[in-house]
Amino acid sequence: MQRSSATLAALLASGGDRTAVDAFLKGLGKSESDGTYAAAFDLTNTVGGGIFAFKIAGVNADLLLPAIVSVEASDLGVGATTKQATVGGKGVTVVSVGSGVNDTEWVYGRDDVVFVIHAADEAHAATFLQALS
Repeated sequence: MQRSSATLAALLASGGDRTAVDAFLKGLGKSESDGTYAAAFDLTNTVGGGIFAFKIAGVNADLLLPAIVSVEASDLGVGATTKQATVGGKGVTVVSVGSGVNDTEWVYGRDDVVFVIHAADEAHAATFLQALS
């Protein structure tokens, strides 16, 4: 897996709805400097996808998860739907705009981190989720 990490400020500087994110953070009494982001991608396509992790210092995943789901739905585009499911033994929010590759994301919160899995299908997403012990 190829890994990278950055501050939330650096991530937003490269693109994203900074106004919406900053409004969300302000509502929590936080700023971009309180957030971090990490990613890991499967360059060999052994597990078929990638995983992103978002964390805001002092913010529980239960508060962060709905905001991340909203951002992911917006990124997928018009008509994105959400539903709850169990994948890889974990309760996730599935965000989808169709059945093609890159049309679905699996969002999972644990402790103070929210994970977003990008995978070709549910079986590949389960591989990532099972690795999160």
